[in-house]
Amino acid sequence: MNSSLGLRRLSLFSISAAVAAVLLHAPAQASSFTISEQTPTNLSGVSPFVLQGDAQNDRVFYGGGPGGWQMANCAPSGSCTSTGLPFSFGLDYTSVTLADGSSRAYFVAMSPDGTKEITSAPVVYGASIPALGAPTPLGLKSAPQQRAWGVPDSVVLPDGRVRLYWVDVDPSAARPSSTSIKPTGKQRACAAKKLGAAQLAKIAKGTKPTAAQVTKLTACGVNLSTVVGINSPEVIVSATSTDATGTSFIKDAGNRFTGGFVDSDVIQAKSGDWIALVSTGPGQPPQRLYAATSTDGLTWSVVAKPLTADNVNVLDPTAYQTGPNSWRLYFSQSPKATPFENHTIIGATLRR
Repeated sequence: MNSSLGLRRLSLFSISAAVAAVLLHAPAQASSFTISEQTPTNLSGVSPFVLQGDAQNDRVFYGGGPGGWQMANCAPSGSCTSTGLPFSFGLDYTSVTLADGSSRAYFVAMSPDGTKEITSAPVVYGASIPALGAPTPLGLKSAPQQRAWGVPDSVVLPDGRVRLYWVDVDPSAARPSSTSIKPTGKQRACAAKKLGAAQLAKIAKGTKPTAAQVTKLTACGVNLSTVVGINSPEVIVSATSTDATGTSFIKDAGNRFTGGFVDSDVIQAKSGDWIALVSTGPGQPPQRLYAATSTDGLTWSVVAKPLTADNVNVLDPTAYQTGPNSWRLYFSQSPKATPFENHTIIGATLRR
């Protein structure tokens, strides 16, 4: 589960130059995605990771609260049967099938001082509990007691190497730049006409704009993120393996996502056509799911329209492909009024 960090609010008209540049140069979005057929499961927990099972069941790994890390076999109806997993499975479990057909797991191991490290191990999936081999620490670590860190996602690249994505903190993202991009007089007049001068003044002082207001501001050319938390310190970073064994990694330069997006799940890694799911950060709930596209898995553009409504808190997406433009999706959900409690896991269908 991602950590709850307080998010500082920026004035509408003092967006940092660095973030504004990302928005200005993001590729245009042609794709649209929808979520349908949402089905509650009987699972209570966070950070689900799904493996496609047989025709009858999916295999869902998740953090089960007091019960520790769990694995469940889930039918399409939403009925799931769970079993506990050994401590060796760590936190935020994920795995991939390598080019040679073997499976490799990635998870977070925690040290006594609070340092967290992404660790890997070979894994064999049988009819019951998977068997983990010897663990290999990857050298991808958090600072001691760092809260916003982890939730790794693993994916095999078209060339057979493995890429890991995870949540980190970029200190520079938490501080507005001294150089700001301000709207032109024409943009300001347009925004005042569409929203009304009084409402515009409230937003400029830090009031959270609604989705409809964001759409109107964007139509006026104002460079505003599609989500609140544009100056959030949470970012998504990545590392790519040196070969197809997925055991040695070099961190990729820069950030994959900024602006407060967390909990990435790359659901398609096709040459020239990558797709990921992300959620907004926990600092200003409700969290919402978004789709993102890329040509190389490094530079991403988030589709402006959110996938989920704002009447619940939604995070931790995980999915596998069921057709050319369809995926079986699971995510964690909690009530809007109590975003950090009472998490349940929901099954759904994602389509493009």
